[in-house]
Amino acid sequence: MSNVKQISVFVDNRPNQAAGVMRIIKESGVNLRALSLADTADFGIIRLIANDTEKAVEILKEASFAVNVTEVLAISIPDTPGQLSRVLDVLGQDNVNVEYMYSFLGTSDRAVSFVIRVDDNALASESLNRGGIIQLTENDIAEM
Repeated sequence: MSNVKQISVFVDNRPNQAAGVMRIIKESGVNLRALSLADTADFGIIRLIANDTEKAVEILKEASFAVNVTEVLAISIPDTPGQLSRVLDVLGQDNVNVEYMYSFLGTSDRAVSFVIRVDDNALASESLNRGGIIQLTENDIAEM
């Protein structure tokens, strides 16, 4: 199984909160590989994949941000019509529930990468392997 560590940072839903998180990360020298921002009326969740998860978590906690680390899957698929549908079909055949996903840039203009949060990483990983879908490791992402 190729789990990837995702950092979730919880911030108030008000101006400059995301900017503060990005400033701290910039000053630390950590490089982000993927990012998603979701909000509710009161707070936001910034989800990050970084080239140095431990350092990012440490500096964010030192700055008093509420931080959580979650294991997710990351995949790379050809950048052609229907590929994401194929991935979701593969996962659906094994009743894997996709909780959320977001895309990020990889190293090739012929492929697109996705972070996928599912209800069962082990089953999803097996399904993706059987479906011939490339799973990325933390090293793969760090080297992008």
